[in-house]
Amino acid sequence: MSSLLDEDEFRRWRSEADRALEGARVQATASLHNWSCFLAEQAAQLAIKGFLHGIGQAPWGHDLVRLGQLAASSGTELPEDVAARLRRLSRHYVPARYPDALPGGPPGSYYGPSDSVEAVGDAEALVAFVDAAWEALGG
Repeated sequence: MSSLLDEDEFRRWRSEADRALEGARVQATASLHNWSCFLAEQAAQLAIKGFLHGIGQAPWGHDLVRLGQLAASSGTELPEDVAARLRRLSRHYVPARYPDALPGGPPGSYYGPSDSVEAVGDAEALVAFVDAAWEALGG
């Protein structure tokens, strides 16, 4: 099956997932927790899109839950803990960035250290899941 995989495309997306994840860690260290959470979401999005591109899918959009469903429909088992991480991270796509996304103030006032810890941990687990799924396919 590995001959059907697009290793270059997977690696192109996957390397950016690592950069976004490192950015999430840096932002958390700087106490910019909303940006840390957003970058953690981006890391997961880049990793799962890389997987989907690598198996010949053409993922579109930014909904991590939907991207996870696409991976599952391709035959990749999506454990409940992975699905839960996708749901949690999806919540950071808009509110972490836009001043009018939350009613009472700018995004930074709604995010704290525990949010960064959870989001970065979720992203790390999702990147590891993607890597394991890729390897299982012979990538």
